[in-house]
Amino acid sequence: MNQAYFSGISGVMTHQYGLDVVADNLANVNTVGFKGSTAEFTDLFSNMLVSAGASTPTTNDIGIGSRLQSTTTQMQNGTLLSSDRFNDLAISGNGWFGVVSGNNSYYTRAGNFVFDEYQKTAGDPNSSVARLTTTDGKYVTGTMLSNFAYNGSFDYGDFDLNGVTGAYVVNDPTNDVALGSVDSQGILEFPTRIAYPVEPTTQAQFFGNLGTDNATRTISADVVSANNERNRLSLSFTLSAVQPLDQVAWDVVATVTSNDGSTVYDTKNGQAIFNGTGGLSSFNIASMDNDGTPVALDLGSGFDGVISIDGTTITGTSRSNGVSGGTLTKYGINSNGVIVADFSNGRQSAIGRIAVYHFQNDQGLNRSGDNTFESSADSGEPIFWTNQNGEAVTGSLVYSGKLENSNVRLDVGLTDMIIMQRAYQANAKCITTGDELIQKALQMHGR
Repeated sequence: MNQAYFSGISGVMTHQYGLDVVADNLANVNTVGFKGSTAEFTDLFSNMLVSAGASTPTTNDIGIGSRLQSTTTQMQNGTLLSSDRFNDLAISGNGWFGVVSGNNSYYTRAGNFVFDEYQKTAGDPNSSVARLTTTDGKYVTGTMLSNFAYNGSFDYGDFDLNGVTGAYVVNDPTNDVALGSVDSQGILEFPTRIAYPVEPTTQAQFFGNLGTDNATRTISADVVSANNERNRLSLSFTLSAVQPLDQVAWDVVATVTSNDGSTVYDTKNGQAIFNGTGGLSSFNIASMDNDGTPVALDLGSGFDGVISIDGTTITGTSRSNGVSGGTLTKYGINSNGVIVADFSNGRQSAIGRIAVYHFQNDQGLNRSGDNTFESSADSGEPIFWTNQNGEAVTGSLVYSGKLENSNVRLDVGLTDMIIMQRAYQANAKCITTGDELIQKALQMHGR
């Protein structure tokens, strides 16, 4: 009788804790990245009714209550919600975003990140970078490349015509970023002013059939100067008045001008000689000056470039290298967490990568509030998954423009709440029933 009383008390306390867990889950049903918990109970020690020496065919003890053993974290993914911000991130699969505050490291599934801007060089607004942070100011970690650097005298005005100098400049464009080691991860920084530098044209290739009639043909190519100007390199072909034996000769006038033709940077005269079958034998203009940058001329050889044969004249075409300078138009984050800068010239370059951390035992992580967790002896230290070559990989997909919603199911939570409520009431009834029986026994003893 006394045991029923105390077992009821332990049951009430146990299911009170269980109801607290359910209530917390329901309170966070719309919290981004929240992982719900499950209350797990266990029984207390039991009281043996018969001495250990007795032989009985069944158990001979009575349990004396229950207690809360643990609260396990529900690790299944929540549903993904679309967002219109590229800095809203979600992980599909296993893994955690890493964030830091001072010397403390935390881990979260909530990717509703914002930007915190500051000047790397005090007093120079063009040296500003935007750091990716949580809403409460913790910095998101990952790998930053060293393929760009700040240049305070860089003439950004060449690109956007605003006359402002100073910008970060990409010096080694790339499409991928290696994560490195866990210990090497740092705060992610997005330069707010970053430029893709000019790559002046160094070679121009020409193609086409000049035919054999006495008409002037012109083939042109766009060439980029070191001053970020897109100029025009033209080759004008006129059948030579004096023709060599068994060959065809064309006089060539090569010019480099500004795109509108108002400025002439270089002019050269030469000759192209074709063999009896129309294949190119020689061309004596090696290069042209494009406002200070030499551009090699390539008419091919034999029949793989410019030719001169009877038949339909093929419209001349050209191909040249070089890239105009560009300014930042937007940032993007791909499914591997790579941070990519898009530029106004159509080029891209990766500048960093968001780290996705893993643990040997996710259940061992300790909740630390603000939708974050901390590692513990039970979880182990954070690690990166690796491929067969030993290279660190994300191990999951990172979605930009999406958020992971809470994984708490409202229907399950409401059902659990009813179960906890009924169990609480039943245990409370045990207490009142035990109390009534004790009172009855006392009354009988008093008689």
